[in-house]
Amino acid sequence: MKWQRLAVLSAPVVMLAVILGSVSFPWAQTPARQAPAPSSSAPLQAIVNQIVSLFPRVSGDVVEVQGTTVTLSVGKRDGVVPGLELSLFREGRELRHPKTGEVLGKTEKALGRVRVEEVAEAYSIGRVEPGADVAPGDVARISAGKQRVTVVPFVGGVRDAIVEAALTDIVEGLGRSGRIQVAMGDHIGVWVTQQGIKPDEFLEGKGLSESASRFKVDNLLALHFKTVDRKPYVDARFFALPSTTPVVASAAFVPPSVRTAPRERFSSGGDRLPPQAKQRSLLARILGGELEAGSYSSGENSIPLKEIGRFAFPVVAMDVSVSPKDQVPRLVMTDGEKIWLYRVVERALEPEWTYDERFTTPGRIISVQLADLDGDGVFEVVANRYHPDPNVLLTSFVLGTKDGKPVTVVKNGNDILWAVDADGSGAKKTVWAQGFSRETFFRKGQAHRVTLKGDQLVRDVAVRVPSSFRATGATLASIAGKDMRALVFVEEYQRLRVTVGTEDTWRSSSPVGGGSYLRLELLKAGTTSRSPRTEFINFEPVPVAVDLDGDGVEEVLVPQNQLEGHIGILFRGPAGYRFQSVNSGFEGTITALGAIPGENPPTLIAAVVRFTTFLKGAAETQIIMTTGD
Repeated sequence: MKWQRLAVLSAPVVMLAVILGSVSFPWAQTPARQAPAPSSSAPLQAIVNQIVSLFPRVSGDVVEVQGTTVTLSVGKRDGVVPGLELSLFREGRELRHPKTGEVLGKTEKALGRVRVEEVAEAYSIGRVEPGADVAPGDVARISAGKQRVTVVPFVGGVRDAIVEAALTDIVEGLGRSGRIQVAMGDHIGVWVTQQGIKPDEFLEGKGLSESASRFKVDNLLALHFKTVDRKPYVDARFFALPSTTPVVASAAFVPPSVRTAPRERFSSGGDRLPPQAKQRSLLARILGGELEAGSYSSGENSIPLKEIGRFAFPVVAMDVSVSPKDQVPRLVMTDGEKIWLYRVVERALEPEWTYDERFTTPGRIISVQLADLDGDGVFEVVANRYHPDPNVLLTSFVLGTKDGKPVTVVKNGNDILWAVDADGSGAKKTVWAQGFSRETFFRKGQAHRVTLKGDQLVRDVAVRVPSSFRATGATLASIAGKDMRALVFVEEYQRLRVTVGTEDTWRSSSPVGGGSYLRLELLKAGTTSRSPRTEFINFEPVPVAVDLDGDGVEEVLVPQNQLEGHIGILFRGPAGYRFQSVNSGFEGTITALGAIPGENPPTLIAAVVRFTTFLKGAAETQIIMTTGD
């Protein structure tokens, strides 16, 4: 069975806002320019033309000033249209080269901006803010450089594949104009959602001034994708801030030609550029459904897989990493009672050691991670254990290796330990600690970096994390840009979040993680044995950050066990963060994922569990890895 490509699952906010089409709104009693209806064969190009027309390379003089009304010496012949905003300057003294005497230009004083309301062939009339110091002879112009436009779309009831196709066309069209630099406003859309502002309200101006001030935005395109008459439809506004009156208000159905056009997805950091032709990456092949799961074949049109291990118990946690010292990949896994460490050699597992203290230490092991804590290039294993008994609860510990056997380096810690790759080196060398709470399990908004000193982990400095952070189902990734480490984690409502510092930049609308195979019972403090008050906590599988297409920006993969055998992939496309669910074809619960980085391509490893009892106590686990180029 192949990894079947599913419809892209909707993100709560897709970061692009553009004006699609042209339907007049009888209720829009504003000076916004109502766009003429484009031909049905090219509505997206018509949108691009409307936006680009707002940024002509114009320079003229102020001819006349009457109160707040200003007449300019540029008009239709210069590309001026109603709604256009120009910057006003007053020229000062000449600047000359001290040796050659060459005139280098004149000093300028910025006076503000003028918004054009009426346009004639050779002149135009605009309006400035009351009290503006403008006089005849002053200069009005739009810079010859690129104008930065932040695009913020919202999605409701339209498949992401359609949204992405439409947005890609628009972004590429804007980029080809040579006048506009597109900035994706993912973080603005997340903020709007957090404020409880609905997309239609935002398009009407609610929260617009606050978001513009908070995120330093000058030009914003806001777009709302929705379904009208069972067809994808887009309602959009363009704002030249700080004015909250839209310059353009339009809407259109997304044409079928765009909906069916094939797309090559890719990731990139920084500002978006049109996709470049290149060899199909592992990312493109997975999203295209080229993984052969059931037969483990090496067919010409599939990514071959191999089963490298089969175990008669459920693997509840696993981690994979390349050892800095010998460059040999290691795999650590647990069934909740024991811990096994393996080398991955020649597409096979070679055992190193087994740790077993189930008869001496109460509790169930709920996480294992590989980390080089002392900088010697040899991995330690960072683990957490939990028992619902109020006298035991959570304990954390660290294992090392001595003479080929496991040794306890740190034991009986009281914090939830989480290892991260803080510098992007490819191996985890940093450990975060989040306090354990009898009421909430995770102490919200709290995390510290800890360092290994002897047989103790000592708190070093506080780590800035959002209040929704939980030290489970978390990783650091370069998905926000090559030189930036973003925190990607599964929050308590099983949504995948991306944050930079404490600022949310993206949140999935579809659930991830899950599977209920690792649910922890938390007995609330202060309850009695006769009337216990309990809560169940999902300890989520860990997202994996790995560069799947060789561009230096990591994608994030996470099990999506709400649907058996599904995996969610978060990546960067022309329209910002994109999330797609794929059906791996694996028959079972994907309890863990791992990756071995590589230039072309990296290797992915999955733990697939088939539970044989209703209570999920007995199971069989397959460890499966990709092997194709």
